[in-house]
Amino acid sequence: MSFNQFESSLDQGQPVRLYSFSRGVFRWLYCTAERDVTVQTQTFRAVSGGISDSGLKLSGETRSDTLTITAPADISVAQLFRSFPPSEPVGLSIFDMHYGDDEARLSWSGRINTVQWPALDRCRIKCVTRESEMGEPGLTDVYMRSCPAVLGDRRCRVDMSAHRLETLVQSMDGQSIYSGAFEAYPDGWFTAGYIEWPIGNGEFERRHIERHIGSQLSLMAGTAGVPSGLVVRVYPGCDFMAQTCRDKFNNDPNFRGIPHLQGDSPFDGDQVW
Repeated sequence: MSFNQFESSLDQGQPVRLYSFSRGVFRWLYCTAERDVTVQTQTFRAVSGGISDSGLKLSGETRSDTLTITAPADISVAQLFRSFPPSEPVGLSIFDMHYGDDEARLSWSGRINTVQWPALDRCRIKCVTRESEMGEPGLTDVYMRSCPAVLGDRRCRVDMSAHRLETLVQSMDGQSIYSGAFEAYPDGWFTAGYIEWPIGNGEFERRHIERHIGSQLSLMAGTAGVPSGLVVRVYPGCDFMAQTCRDKFNNDPNFRGIPHLQGDSPFDGDQVW
């Protein structure tokens, strides 16, 4: 029988919902069935304690279309959000099928927004649709002294690998990491930059740097999840001013700000501008 025939059947349908979470090459696969379900080459694991959702809504309103998944507190994909959200989004695709049938139809696509633990044994994974991301404002070039580009992006064109430092984390205190290699750079060199470390399969986790003084790098959200005694990659930051672009990165031809923009506004009411 086909998927449509199972759906319209009065007594032969055995609906199963499949949840496919992904980050890069990593996959977390779950199903609502009481046993594992294999679709093509992928096995969706049955969850002890069950997994369910609040229902699929496609109203076009971002808040109304939010999907909440209820699952055991120790489900693997939720642990990524325990101390600090991962640096890369975790996507979610939901498929519907019937037990005994090989046809799984895509019903919903989005990403994890937040994870909450309202009880010791349960968690709530709140997800938003792909359409909600399209409604968010993007970066826009405006007239200003600082550069609107993101350091290292296609507009900035700085080769970040050329400025990367690889060093061993010698110690950490919960808020900062320490290494003698940082002292070779002037204070503030890595401020507003980030560190990254491998998590397997070519994927990296990142943590942004709030402050650099001597051998110390203070990290946003602290050092939770940062492996001790591991080599990390450290990237410098930028204040997006013309002098920094020129002196630190030798990239002034790609500077997109207007450093000599006058301070008077044409909209301040003064007739002479």
